[in-house]
Amino acid sequence: MKRVLKYITVVFIAGGFFQSCETTELDLRVSPNDLASDQADPNLLLNSIQLAYASNMDDLNDLGAEVTRIDYMFGRDYFNNYSGATLNGVWSRTYSSGGTIPGDFVSAGIWTNVDALIAINEASDIDYSFHIGVGQALKAHMLMLITDYIGGAVLTQAAQPAEFPAPAFDDGPTVYAGALALLDEAESLLSGAPEIPGVTDLFYGGDTDQWIKLVETLRLKAYQTTNNVAGFNQVIARNNFISDNDDDFEFQYGTSELQPDTRHPDFAADYT
Repeated sequence: MKRVLKYITVVFIAGGFFQSCETTELDLRVSPNDLASDQADPNLLLNSIQLAYASNMDDLNDLGAEVTRIDYMFGRDYFNNYSGATLNGVWSRTYSSGGTIPGDFVSAGIWTNVDALIAINEASDIDYSFHIGVGQALKAHMLMLITDYIGGAVLTQAAQPAEFPAPAFDDGPTVYAGALALLDEAESLLSGAPEIPGVTDLFYGGDTDQWIKLVETLRLKAYQTTNNVAGFNQVIARNNFISDNDDDFEFQYGTSELQPDTRHPDFAADYT
């Protein structure tokens, strides 16, 4: 009798294993621990874009100051002082991920987060035009600056890893044309009196008129660099660019010292 009960028990246990195999999903390809793009908070995505941009500007300004001897270069010549990895942080924060002060908690780059905002906006009843407009303006400026430093950037094949795992490098004129197109899109989005639901604008406090002035000012920079006199004069004639201190495009650093340190990175490095 004990032997019969033993066999019955074994059969039931085995049956349970087979049943488990039939009902358990073994072909999971998406990590349940990762946040899907449509689950992200658009306000936090915009925060990340602004922090990545501020980090890039800090790095690029330091490099420019060093090669023009405003700051100490920490080396005798350009070739030995700047390796091929010098702009890795700027590149990552523009296209993919990573960050340093003040954005060492930036987990995704400007381009990645702008694309996520566009996807969320298309699926949402809430208008996130302000977020996207700001993101496109900052992305356009970063593309221009990368081009100024190394002669070009990735544009036409960017942010398409499945199709272009090793995207091609675009030349300067192509990148500047793309940046101007992004500025046109940014102005269109910002001009429509977009809603600003819970946004933290670390530059202009949600003032769309000021952002449009920035867009026009970036156009001036682009037209001057590309020697487009007609375009430059058109912007001057419209007279809606940054022209005084009230329009100053300035990242609003904080005063917190720990977790996170929101002070200007140069202040934190030089005085503390």
